[in-house]
Amino acid sequence: MALGLAGMALAAPAPAMQDVAAEAVERANLLPADVAWLDHPAYRWKHLQTEHFLLHHDQKIFAAKVARMGEQFYEAISADLPNLQDRASPARSHVFILRDPRDWQAIVAGTPGMETWAASFVRGNVMYLQETGSGVADKMETLAHEMTHLVFNRFLPVRLPLWLNEGLAEYDGEFAYRAAKGMGQSKGQAFRPLKTWTPLAELLAATAYPAEPAAVARFYATSKYLVGYLLLKQPRARWEAFFARLLAGAPALPALLETYGWADVAAAEKAFARFAR
Repeated sequence: MALGLAGMALAAPAPAMQDVAAEAVERANLLPADVAWLDHPAYRWKHLQTEHFLLHHDQKIFAAKVARMGEQFYEAISADLPNLQDRASPARSHVFILRDPRDWQAIVAGTPGMETWAASFVRGNVMYLQETGSGVADKMETLAHEMTHLVFNRFLPVRLPLWLNEGLAEYDGEFAYRAAKGMGQSKGQAFRPLKTWTPLAELLAATAYPAEPAAVARFYATSKYLVGYLLLKQPRARWEAFFARLLAGAPALPALLETYGWADVAAAEKAFARFAR
């Protein structure tokens, strides 16, 4: 997996998209909870579909942007997974787009186990996307983050460790929108020195998010920086070998330490600290 986001060319052809009547909406991959939101009388969903996605929205302008960028992100991420098949195909992934903060809070409150701080989230083959942020770039970076989760769910046969799942999504959120628009992004600008980070012993063992908002922010930042370190400062062959071991079902921590030649987590943190500071 090489994360070839530079291949997301500005001149890429616009994906085919069409409006779909409510009675024609695919429902096979939806959980009962998703169906309940789809049929909820408070939401007057309209529906737009592309090759890989079915979007439920109340404003087509933003939905069309999400559809276009979603297909570009799908192509870029899937190109980095050449030995894997889209396990969900030909079914489409669903994207519920919420523009009203009150509607979003209803979704969060009605989703058991969902963190109250969640700005958007992916569950299986479904994304719940809040239109948030002050500009298009902010909104599309959120989409890039969540789209990484959604595409991984379609392709990957295993569940990635939490730090890697979020770190890759943060990395894509940083670079994918700019790459798609041909804007570029300096790696130095993206990885300025971190003042504090989550200790790697805690990060690498985490199976749940921290409880405190500040700790959550550190967790996400550290995850992104660790992915950035592995991708940008280590030989790419090691990344490929590490990811292959994960896909084969190897435990993540031993695979990481052995592939990168670190005796223990303390050695990994010492190497990482030189990048993060």
